[in-house]
Amino acid sequence: APMTVSVVIPAYRAQATIARAVASLVAQRWSDWEGVVNSDDSTDYTVTLRDAGIADERLRFVSTGRIGSGCHRARNTGLAAARGDFIGALDADDRLLPGHLETLRPIAAKSGAAFGNVRVVAEASGVEVQRAFPAGRMPDRLDIAGLLDLSVPLLPLVAREHALPRLDGIEFGEDFVANMRLIDRIGPVPVASACTYEYRVVEGSLCHDDASAGRFELSYTDLIERLDTGDRLGLSPANARLARERLIDKRAFNRAFAVARQAEPNLDFQTFAARSVSPSSRAPI
Repeated sequence: APMTVSVVIPAYRAQATIARAVASLVAQRWSDWEGVVNSDDSTDYTVTLRDAGIADERLRFVSTGRIGSGCHRARNTGLAAARGDFIGALDADDRLLPGHLETLRPIAAKSGAAFGNVRVVAEASGVEVQRAFPAGRMPDRLDIAGLLDLSVPLLPLVAREHALPRLDGIEFGEDFVANMRLIDRIGPVPVASACTYEYRVVEGSLCHDDASAGRFELSYTDLIERLDTGDRLGLSPANARLARERLIDKRAFNRAFAVARQAEPNLDFQTFAARSVSPSSRAPI
């Protein structure tokens, strides 16, 4: 019998994009899934989707009961409601590419988790900005050093027993902190060579507005302090030391982005990262 996948979809002010996101789930060739749409803004997204012609009994709707409580809380509410043997993630402004679930599920069944390649697309133009792993630079497995060299978020498919709730108090960078903790628990995670996820850069969203560099500055500083003197994010001592070094690098790169954005106010982080990477150097962030 197929093993069910739960795809958690946090939704905050997602009216403009959630139909596209959910349609990309409905279109998956692997059909044994449930989609857990979690409203963090008191919107009834059943209506939003029905108005867009999407009604599927595999969709379930939950709520944080709050407005803007944060992506990490929304993910945790969705995780608590999920019933599947595997947990996946889909952000409401992104989309799954065909084959996402059928590519990652067998790998996650064997190894406990799986990453796929991610392409970054500018929402306004539809143009691909960069990929998490450019051609010829695809690792078989991703360790913490490799993860923190990336500038693109990765949303893995994770076996239920390895899918822990997000740590409280981390909103910016919660994705890579969760992935670090995953790798710390189960070892380097296999990466499927196929590109299975499309990350959309939406101007004006929390990660891509005028204040985003400042938010990430505070987040990196807080994470570095936690690795230094706090709970070490639950990582082993060796991985905590490695993470601290790489987060200091990421913070420096974010500061360079903040400077560049002063000269170029419309510059987004993904475009800055894409043009800052040369194949000869270690990828920034």
